[in-house]
Amino acid sequence: MDSPSAYAHLCPHCGATDTRRLGECCVCRRAVCERCGAANFARGERRVTHHECLKKDGGYKMIKFVR
Repeated sequence: MDSPSAYAHLCPHCGATDTRRLGECCVCRRAVCERCGAANFARGERRVTHHECLKKDGGYKMIKFVR
């Protein structure tokens, strides 16, 4: 059980197995999977954030609706 392949599909943040990795959190710089975070677009740039980090960071500053 100490082999690196045993932990290859384990999320280091939430411990979920077999979830898709979204990238690196822009707040804490740790890996984000689709269970513990989400990808957001701010000013045309894709940002990945953990749900917990988003709460600690103050959430969304402004939401703009475009027609």
